[in-house]
Amino acid sequence: MKFKVDRNKLLEAMQKASQAITGKSSRLLSEICRCFVFKARNESLTVMATDGEIFISTWVGIENTDGDKDFALYAPKFLKAIKSVDPQELTIEVLEYQVIVTHEVGSFALPLTDMSQVRYPEADSKTVLDYSRVHRHTFEAPGLLSILNKCNYAMAEDELRPVMNGVVMSVKETHTDFVASDGYKLVRIRKASITDSRPADFIFPKKVVNILLKILPKTGFVDTWFNEYAVDWKSEEHPGEQTPKSGCLMSVEGTEILFKPIPGRYPNYNNVIPTTFTKELIIDRKQLLKSLQRLSQFTAKSGLIRWNLNPTRLMLQAEDTDFSVNGSETLPCTYKGEVCRLGFKDYSFVQTLQNSTAPEIVMKGSGVTTAFIIEPIPQPDNEEVTMLLMPMLIND
Repeated sequence: MKFKVDRNKLLEAMQKASQAITGKSSRLLSEICRCFVFKARNESLTVMATDGEIFISTWVGIENTDGDKDFALYAPKFLKAIKSVDPQELTIEVLEYQVIVTHEVGSFALPLTDMSQVRYPEADSKTVLDYSRVHRHTFEAPGLLSILNKCNYAMAEDELRPVMNGVVMSVKETHTDFVASDGYKLVRIRKASITDSRPADFIFPKKVVNILLKILPKTGFVDTWFNEYAVDWKSEEHPGEQTPKSGCLMSVEGTEILFKPIPGRYPNYNNVIPTTFTKELIIDRKQLLKSLQRLSQFTAKSGLIRWNLNPTRLMLQAEDTDFSVNGSETLPCTYKGEVCRLGFKDYSFVQTLQNSTAPEIVMKGSGVTTAFIIEPIPQPDNEEVTMLLMPMLIND
């Protein structure tokens, strides 16, 4: 068969689909998981890619198609070849064993991958969800993008606790929490506008979060379906049989992402967020951020910065005795509580402050061995943002 397609639109579709197969060594993937699978139907070309755990499907319009055709091509080579061509209309001819791409100044040919290795779900991947159990939610794309951006810095990379390696969406009757934590820092985004009569917890894997951060548009909506049971499309013994594995489908502007969430129960994050406080500090966020960034160059390997809290001022101190360097800065603040000294890791606190755009922050806690919560002033519209940091022990 032969068809024509716009080079820019084809490249955009392949770049979206390729997110499923990036970040994993090619030697760990089966042959088909290193390929794009194309399905030409009428005037559309569906582009699919998977790493065996995440499945991405999108489409692009084509012209002059002369029939239906399914074919697969080695993804890195084909993507690199299309990138090297200037924006224009391409003519693609699919033969028995190869594909020929003709452009303004020439052509190139690439071998086809054996389609007998393909075990993808259908392009309409909604068929893999059990709608008797499905939870459906529609998000504004920029809102979901903002939430994931705020959670991104706190996700863990812990092989021993894989449930921490992602963002949990905890849906309740009164609100929904989006939470990420690595055990030292935590962020919780609470949305009262998202509710469900059937409570459910759902953990987005870190790779899926990173994919969404790259492909979510700045306008529009994201439709999400998730449930407790999904068709296991990798099952060879019982293909299409429902297995007790949760699944999720996200659809945005013609692109579908099908994946399995991280199995297991997320820790009870509400138990570690303090609700009573004896110390409260209100301070300009940008001033504090700049001071911590400057002082970070004088810390030891531990990254420790000492905080001396007083009613009207905050003194920050950093020191590396191995290299005989130190620094200190004093900032105006409003503080309620006893005069005390705290220690925080510079990089973690910088990340926390960068995770907000508010002019001020309030920091609340009780002691040097308990967590401190950090909240923006004012809170974002329709959100309640709570960030948490554990202080470090100070050896005087």
